[in-house]
Formats: sequence, structure tokens, C-alpha cells
Amino acid sequence: MRSSTVYSYLGLMAGAATALPSALKSRQATGAQNVVYWGQNGGGTVENNDLSTYCSSTAGIDIIVLSFLYQWGTGSEIPSGTIGQSCTISTSGEGQNCDNLTAAITTCQSAGVKVILSLGGATASYSLSSQAEAESIGEYLWQAYGKSGNSTVARPFGDVVIDGFDFDIEVNRGSEFYPAMISTLRTSFASDPSKAYYITGAPQCPIPEPNMGVIIGNATFDYLWPQFYNNNNYTYPCALPVNGNAAFNYDDWVEWTAGTPSKDAQIFIGVPAAPLAANGAPTGETYYATPAQLADIVADKKTNDRFGGVMLWSAGFSDSNVNNGCNFAQEVRSILDTGAPC
Repeated sequence: MRSSTVYSYLGLMAGAATALPSALKSRQATGAQNVVYWGQNGGGTVENNDLSTYCSSTAGIDIIVLSFLYQWGTGSEIPSGTIGQSCTISTSGEGQNCDNLTAAITTCQSAGVKVILSLGGATASYSLSSQAEAESIGEYLWQAYGKSGNSTVARPFGDVVIDGFDFDIEVNRGSEFYPAMISTLRTSFASDPSKAYYITGAPQCPIPEPNMGVIIGNATFDYLWPQFYNNNNYTYPCALPVNGNAAFNYDDWVEWTAGTPSKDAQIFIGVPAAPLAANGAPTGETYYATPAQLADIVADKKTNDRFGGVMLWSAGFSDSNVNNGCNFAQEVRSILDTGAPC
């Protein structure tokens, strides 16, 4: 997503999430949500391979985004990829070594944490060539990960039904066809009124957005978390308001999307969870906001009616960034609930 290569780090383990001080409030106390990507990192960082450790009340996380399915198109209508250090989704749709992840998803959902499956990331192994292909992939995703009842399609997570799909599209090949995929998914969502499903997106922060602009302009998203990092070199640069970086254009996102089908989408602040998180290298430190800096940024935007919360890239980087007994995700939880870091 944010580094140039998708990493799997098979067999590696990271430490468990740091315990949150008991004085902090529980999940979703303020309505603003804390979103964390889990499964890929970069820069030699890994997450705890037990997803459920991020779903306790002390973890402070509301939404976990599983990353990534990153290969589809060019004749393949079955998205494949690697999620975490163990679970691989093959090009035939079969899940390999995914049982532990499946059990953890159930634990997380039972704890009230939404689990979203992400498509894309910073790899060039995906594209769309037609509306028909987009619709076919959308239908497949529902059959494989939704509540479809289709027993002929491989289901990597068994009977587990995920809470929605995230689009982190970082190439523009066939971008005009993704609205058809999203429309197909939304039609499928409507077939199961017993559960709320979500379409989320992780666009780059420049406006016009180079890869997802046409998608957002023609499809309905529930949550959008622009990446306010790694974008200093675009024609219209943007970044968090730290370190003398480019303009922080959060308000522009609210204004622009107001004229799109996503006019009601909540807009999150997408941030790196550690100094190296933006691109996995020291050059990315310029994009990092400390907890104190992030608290000021959130304070300035939280009164906006469409403020959704904060998105973090990623779980492994958050675990590596511990201050005052809190990892970065827990710092964000404290900021959202109390206005101040741990």
C-alpha cells in the first residue's frame, strides 16, 4: 500500500499489542473510529500474526483492514494475494494456512471490531479491462467472502462473512471500471439485510486523485481515508501539516466528495504509524506526525460533520512505536477519546 513492494514475511512473529492504560475509554467512545491495516507492512517490520490481539478493548481499534488481495485481471477474475505472514489466497481462490486467521476474524467481529478485506496496494499486479470483468470479480468476491450461499466457490475464510471491501487502488489501469464492481457488491450487500456492509477507500491525497478519482466520482463509498503521506511530489502535493510539508487538504476532500455519490462518506485522516511507515525508509520520516502533533491535527478537524477518525498504516509499525506505555494505535485511541496522547 505505502511501500513499493508487498511483503509477506512468512514465519516471522511480532510482539503482542501493548496494554492500554485503564484510564482510557473503550472502543468507539466518541464516534470517531480508529482504523488499522493488518497483514502487510514493509521496511522489515512485522505485525503480531495473531490478528485477535488487535481486537481486545485495550487495543483501541475499531476497524481492521486485511491487506491485501493484490492480483487480478488480465484474464483472471479470482483475486489472489497474501494476508499476514501465513494466509495465502491462491489464483484458484483456495486459502492456504488461513485457519488461524479465520478464527481470529470471528473473535474480532464478536468483539465489535469490523474486519474489511482490502484490494490493491502498492503493486502493479492488478487491472481491469471491461465492465463485464469488473462485475464478474465483484460477484466472485461476494460469493467467496460474503453471505452468498454459493457452495461451489472456494471460501478462504470458510463460513466467516467479512464486513466489507476496501479499495486501495494505486494504479489507474481500468479505473473507470471499478464503479461497476462496487455497484455489483452493493447489490449483493442488499441481499443480506441482517448485516451492515461497507465500501471503503484509501486514495492518495492529491486532488485530482490520480488513480481513484474516477472511482470515487462514480461510486458510493462509506468511508474514505486519504493517504496524507508519500505525496509531496505530485502536481498538487499534499501531506499532514508537519515538518514544513505540502498543504494539508482535508477540507478539500470534504468539499470535493460533497459533489460525488460519496457525499455522505466519512473522511478519515490517513497517517503513518511510525517514522519509517510511510515508505519503509528513513526518507519517509518527513511524513510522520508525532502523537502530540496528531492530537492538534485531530482537534482542528473533529468538529467537521464528516470527520470519521484516523487510519493507520500499519499494525506492525504501530507495534514498533511505543511511547508512555502505548503503541501508536493506542495513542490514537487516546487522542480520539480524550483529545490528548497517552
